[in-house]
Amino acid sequence: MTSDAMGFNGTPVPDVLRPTLSRIDELDARVHDVCTCDPGPISAAVATAGRYVIKRHILIPGFAAAWCAGMAAGHDGLRRAGAVGMVGLLATATASRTIKAHIRRRRPDECEPRRKPGHRISARSFPSGHAASAFAAATAVASATRTPGEAALVYACAAVLASGRVVRHRHWASDVLAGALLGTGVTLLTRALLPGLPKRAPGEG
Repeated sequence: MTSDAMGFNGTPVPDVLRPTLSRIDELDARVHDVCTCDPGPISAAVATAGRYVIKRHILIPGFAAAWCAGMAAGHDGLRRAGAVGMVGLLATATASRTIKAHIRRRRPDECEPRRKPGHRISARSFPSGHAASAFAAATAVASATRTPGEAALVYACAAVLASGRVVRHRHWASDVLAGALLGTGVTLLTRALLPGLPKRAPGEG
């Protein structure tokens, strides 16, 4: 996938797709410049939180602990969220890494004029793994919520944390959006296919 405008690097795509990819790159660049021109302390704090809180290396053990607690206490909601979270995050990570290896899009700080001298180019921007993990986790937690409002709040938190990846110059907005869709879709599929999950109690969202 490649675009002459910015960010994509790999096997050329059909000419018919080039205008669309170029348009996406242009929009990404505009959003990126708006988000990073003067982040301020709150945005900087969100970016830092997004870097560490939504890492799968932290989330997977957390869901494993929730599953163990649910099993020990006989709490169906914890058990369901823990199981869906663990498997959903692992499946999402596998899908994300596979896509990254084929798309090979450069990160914002790997493109001129933002690239630092000597900075190694990883070309692993699309999709955002952090955003995918955030929304995979949100989907798992939402499976144990009791109202649509609670589920919406969980997804809102995931969106805020994922947006920090743009502020931190590590992803384009389209990377984050793609990661969010990937994490949500894979985890919903996991929830539907995972055997032995306790059924939702009346009143759960």
